[in-house]
Amino acid sequence: MNTETPKKQNKQKRRGRPRGKPLRGEKLVKAAHLVLSRMVTLSPKTDPINIAQLAARLQVTRQAIYDNGLKEVVAEHAELQRKNFATEVEAVISRRPLEERIAALEKENEELRWKLDGWIERWASVEYNAKMHGLNADQFFAPMPPPQRNVLAMRNRTDKR
Repeated sequence: MNTETPKKQNKQKRRGRPRGKPLRGEKLVKAAHLVLSRMVTLSPKTDPINIAQLAARLQVTRQAIYDNGLKEVVAEHAELQRKNFATEVEAVISRRPLEERIAALEKENEELRWKLDGWIERWASVEYNAKMHGLNADQFFAPMPPPQRNVLAMRNRTDKR
């Protein structure tokens, strides 16, 4: 009979993010070109192209990017991104036509008027109910007297002398 304890069949997986082989050499260069070609279409204000951003996206060190001669490639793509996204072009893209803006503002104005009418109606009912119960509605805005704390403190106090 074999009295040895059986070896563990299941290997425990490591916690955290999976750590594969880091990109090196030609794979790093190809991956960098792919990421840079995608980043060119993004806005330079939100996603600027630089060595640090590229290193973060590829999950490598900045030194690996410098060692593979990608500094010039990053500079070319950054310049291309700046050319593609001029401030005037970006403003034109984000700005809607005049008629559409006017329609949206009129709709918002109507919604705000509707809300205001609701609040006015609610306040009128509060004033009416106050008058019916014999209260003055202006007293609602009167300042409250400060609490009488010394009286309350004396009431709850127990002598432990």
